[in-house]
Amino acid sequence: MSKTKMKFCGNKSLEDYEASLQTDADYLGFVFARSKRQVKPEQVADWLASVPPRNKRLVGIFVNQTKEEILHAVRTVPLDVVQCHGDEDLTLIKELKAESEVDIWKVIHHEDESTVEKLKPFLGTIDGFVVDKKVGNQYGGTGISFNWEHIPLYEKVSYENNIPYLIAGGINEGTLPELFPYSPQGIDLSSGIEENFAKSKEKMNLIESMVRKHDNSTNTR
Repeated sequence: MSKTKMKFCGNKSLEDYEASLQTDADYLGFVFARSKRQVKPEQVADWLASVPPRNKRLVGIFVNQTKEEILHAVRTVPLDVVQCHGDEDLTLIKELKAESEVDIWKVIHHEDESTVEKLKPFLGTIDGFVVDKKVGNQYGGTGISFNWEHIPLYEKVSYENNIPYLIAGGINEGTLPELFPYSPQGIDLSSGIEENFAKSKEKMNLIESMVRKHDNSTNTR
């Protein structure tokens, strides 16, 4: 039975983390890059010490940061995944792979049908990828989606290279019905699960129920 993976990202407080922890999300994300949702590794380490993450996989989000900054976070927080969300090159990713034991995901900022080509240099090195939409100088968390008609291009790369992918940007309870026909392997939400800039249990529960309903319908066809 195929199950749509869910990542609830941008947890910026103990309250956010605890709310996300009570969901069925597969991944919990923490933004260590400069952002309105930025947190410090030491903060997250404290939260995890007080409330263990159980079976959740933890993802750290970084944007054009140094290897030293990223490795500091990896050594401070028991991350499962490092998500390189900026313009990081293959050299940095290879060094991170050599010097840590976490999975490395690369984010691709979709522009048009040719954007998928930007994944090619990283294939064989990365452990997964995220497709997002860059707006101005904002690398993510904008609440704006890319043209989902191009998702099959990324699905093909995922299948051919046997690595997972997530779709990010502008996903919420209102847009999910438009996304479901493409049956993405995973979805990545941040602003779409917030109310007054805090993680909303109601919104997360609604997203989960919509995803489960979609999964059940597609698996019984």
